[in-house]
Amino acid sequence: MGNLKYRPEQFLYYDGEGIARHLEKMAAKGWRLEKIGALAWRYGRAEPAAVHYAVTYFPEASEYNPYPTDSQEEFYDYCREAGWDLVTEWDRMQIFSAARENPVPIETDEAARVRVIHRVMLRSYMPSNLLLLLLAVFQLFFQIRSILRDPVGELSQWTPLLLVLAWLLIGLSALLTIGGYLSWYLRARRAAETGGRLEGTERWFRWLTAAVCGSGLAAIVPALLSLFLSGAVRVFLLCFTGLVIIMAVTAGMKNGMKRRGVPGRKNRNITVAVTAALSLLFAVTVPVAVIHYIVRSGGTAERQTDGRDRMPLVLEDLGTPASEEFIYTWESRSSPLVSYGAAQQRGEPGSRLPMLEYEVSDVYLPALFDLCLDGYLDRYDNEYGRLTGGHFRPLNDPAWNAEVWQVWDDEGPWPYYLACRGSRIVWLMADDFLTPEQTKTASEKLFGGTI
Repeated sequence: MGNLKYRPEQFLYYDGEGIARHLEKMAAKGWRLEKIGALAWRYGRAEPAAVHYAVTYFPEASEYNPYPTDSQEEFYDYCREAGWDLVTEWDRMQIFSAARENPVPIETDEAARVRVIHRVMLRSYMPSNLLLLLLAVFQLFFQIRSILRDPVGELSQWTPLLLVLAWLLIGLSALLTIGGYLSWYLRARRAAETGGRLEGTERWFRWLTAAVCGSGLAAIVPALLSLFLSGAVRVFLLCFTGLVIIMAVTAGMKNGMKRRGVPGRKNRNITVAVTAALSLLFAVTVPVAVIHYIVRSGGTAERQTDGRDRMPLVLEDLGTPASEEFIYTWESRSSPLVSYGAAQQRGEPGSRLPMLEYEVSDVYLPALFDLCLDGYLDRYDNEYGRLTGGHFRPLNDPAWNAEVWQVWDDEGPWPYYLACRGSRIVWLMADDFLTPEQTKTASEKLFGGTI
């Protein structure tokens, strides 16, 4: 076995008791904490021993302030005299160890200890979690708005569903973290007021929060992977590279200024300004790349430009003579909620051949059927209607053998039809009105079989 061990510990920042007890157990197994990193804690192999650990919080410490401050040096000297050796720091947290059996406690005033932890939490820990919660709510708002504007288009893809799940779980994790700390603080303050100390650790709550956050992150990975596999490789690489560059540049600048003794406030202001500038550049670059990708590729890798064999209905089925100038395009995608297929048949430019376009959607979750149907109805009743003057009217046509609507404007009906039967929704646009025989054929073809 090696002499180093890396563990992705999931301790809550304020749970000093839980951290100390965990480190004592690790020392008894022969592993001593050496450093706390961004992704994992590093342990070094040592002889198993009964080592005591203590966790303190220093409000003057900061990820931006030069290290160590004069006050920290004085505090460390006091701890060394009392038999405590500094192990490592984690932001404003310091971890000490002592090998003697009954070391003098570093902190004896429990009320003061709770106040210090609360100050530290209000300065660093709570703002970041509040920001994460607001970001999750912001992202959920836009994701859900996109779904409401185009239910079938969004619900038939994995990426939007996974992103909604991911941001929902990440937001819930931030909410649990904030609520968990407030609960701990109220309990710890009450215990301190009665002269006691809150001895219990937050182990169960820590694992609950980690499980929720981990599930959210686990949902983001397939979402990004689906974006990658859909053909948007350049967009995926741009997003990933941009985030890595922003994190690397800001972290390097912050740590470099900290080593050079730049005052904490100046370090923070410069770091925030650079991060904002890079984020703005990133926010402008990515949409341009996405638009470029959509224009060049049509936005999906499942589009087939010769999709006649996949299309359930073609103009030839409606009596139109076959022609080598016809172009058949079929696009399909599916998720656990909705499957979607879109077909287009038209002639070469200038051929004057007729056109046929339609979409076929199966809604697997009955609770979502009305939402998906309303998404189609809103096209002309609201969105397109403002530009075209068109609107839907119910159509009583037995040949469809379904509930049907037709688009009208002030001059009369259009050959645009919306029909639904069972869990399937069909949206069809043609150059000319369908005869009863054509309508029956279209209904049989589009409502029969699978997409």
